[in-house]
Amino acid sequence: MKWLIVGVGLLMGACTHLPTIQPMDDIGLATIETDCRSHFPQGRWQLVHTIGARLNGARQATFTGVVVMSTVDQCIHCVLMTLEGMVLFEASNDGCKTTVQRAFGPFDNPHFAKGVMDDIRFLFFEPQGQIIAKGTTTTDDRICRYQGPRDTIVDLMEQPDRDWRMRQYDKRGKRLRQVTSDATDARGINSHMTIETGRGNRAYQLTMNLVEAIELP
Repeated sequence: MKWLIVGVGLLMGACTHLPTIQPMDDIGLATIETDCRSHFPQGRWQLVHTIGARLNGARQATFTGVVVMSTVDQCIHCVLMTLEGMVLFEASNDGCKTTVQRAFGPFDNPHFAKGVMDDIRFLFFEPQGQIIAKGTTTTDDRICRYQGPRDTIVDLMEQPDRDWRMRQYDKRGKRLRQVTSDATDARGINSHMTIETGRGNRAYQLTMNLVEAIELP
C-alpha cells in the first residue's frame, strides 16, 4: 500500500493542469486580445542581448546573442558569440527550413539549431494558431490561450504589475517551455526575459538582458 500511495503521488506530480480561465466583462474582453498581441514586436528588428545560459542547473556561461527577425515574412537570422566577439553559432530560418552557416564545438548538434529557432519564435513571435479563450486567472492575471500546431497550447498571462509570463504545453498538458518577462514597452520589446525549456539532462535556462533594439526598414 505504501508503494501504491507513492506511485499515485508521482503520477499526480507529473501532470500539469492548465490555469482556469474566468470570464471578463465586455470592456475587458474587447481589449485583451489587442493587449496580448502588444507583447511582441512587429516588423523587422535587430535585437542584441547578453545571455546567461545554465544547462541542467550547471555552471552558467555568458554569451552575446544577435537576432535579426521579421514578422512580415517570418524570417530569422541569429548569431551567438563569446563576449569577446568570436562567433560560435550562426543560422537562419525562412519560416520552414533552418540553415546553419557556422557552428563550433557543442553548437554543431542539429538539435541545437532547431532548439534555438524554436526558442526565438517562442520569445519574439506571437504564438501560432487562434486565441481560443481569454479572460483572467484566479490570481487576477489577464490571459490569452492559443491553440497551436500539433495540439499544443500556449498561455500568455499578464500580471497586474504588467510583468508577464508565457507557457507552452503539449497535448497531454505537460509544460514544454516557459518565459517570464518584465513589462513590455510600446514597441513590444522587453529589457529582461528568462526562458526555461527541456527536461532532465536536456533542461536549460536562458536569462536575457537587452543591449539594444533597432527597428530595420
